[in-house]
Amino acid sequence: MKKFLILLIMVIFLCGCVEKRIVDEINIAIASGFDPSDGDKEFKTTFLMQDFQEDMSVQNRTITSEGDVRREILIGSNRQSPSPVVVGGMRLTLFEKSIAKKGIKDYIDTYQRDATIGTRIFFATTEGKTEELLKGNYGPQGNGSFISDLIEHNIRQGDVPKTNLASFLQDYYQKGKDVYLPHIKKINDKNVDISGLMLFKGSKALYILPSEKMFYFKLLVDRYSKGEFTVSLEDGSKASVHSIISKHRLKMDKKDPLHLSIEINIKGNIKEYTGNKLNPKIIEAITKNLEEKVEKECIQLVKEFQEKEIDPVGIGAYYKTQIRGFDYEKWKQTYTDLSVDIKSDVEIIETGATY
Repeated sequence: MKKFLILLIMVIFLCGCVEKRIVDEINIAIASGFDPSDGDKEFKTTFLMQDFQEDMSVQNRTITSEGDVRREILIGSNRQSPSPVVVGGMRLTLFEKSIAKKGIKDYIDTYQRDATIGTRIFFATTEGKTEELLKGNYGPQGNGSFISDLIEHNIRQGDVPKTNLASFLQDYYQKGKDVYLPHIKKINDKNVDISGLMLFKGSKALYILPSEKMFYFKLLVDRYSKGEFTVSLEDGSKASVHSIISKHRLKMDKKDPLHLSIEINIKGNIKEYTGNKLNPKIIEAITKNLEEKVEKECIQLVKEFQEKEIDPVGIGAYYKTQIRGFDYEKWKQTYTDLSVDIKSDVEIIETGATY
């Protein structure tokens, strides 16, 4: 009983030390965006709030401020708000393309130092100003929730590799691996699109990988739990391979360390075929076509990364685990000359309807 009373007193004491915030008396920013400043400041920040109405609809509201440091931005935003602006509920942060190309190191450092921000927040770069993108009207759940849900959905069931603050920081601080972020484009006031992936060299955005290459990129850097791919055959027919499950493995040649094999294993179901009849011969052709396409496209991506001296696949990080006394500075000179083979193995588990 005595121990219980002591514990109860401690709980009451600790609770009394926590700053209380009533939800109705604060502005919770659910998303933010960084754009180049219109004046002489370092950048411009837009905070997006979502006000819930009596009919359960959501009203999007933005506050924009300019500054040189994040605290200055918050002070400027609070001058425009009747209640405190807090960032603890942030789900999304966007970086305008030119901001990302200058480098996002200082922004990331601020986020990892702020204990109120969760590690599952999504980052993305944008084509055009983030302020304009956040001011759309994309769905009843509010713009911040819509865009973050869009990214999350395409990570789980699409071609976007896993990325959030936690995974981004892990890759960013790991030698031998470069980071990447979804690249978002505003189509109109009701629609946005993940138009590609922004690839970085260090903290600076380098170039955009187009959306048609994202399937192959994800095969190299992540695992598919659900995916979809269309195969075109020589006779003009097409097959849609759904529910793709994939994994990849890097394997260094111990006799020749400058030779690397990347093995990609894919399992999937044929859900649609536009030819007359789906038979074992056609299934074999679909399998072979997909294997050849994967090997061709993936090796092109790896060579492209070597030419641009970036390593989003994490080949350097893998070699660090394989070679004792790994010298990263020497590795950077070796990376571009590395010989890489792609080996793809496709297994069709089920077949669906035939058209």
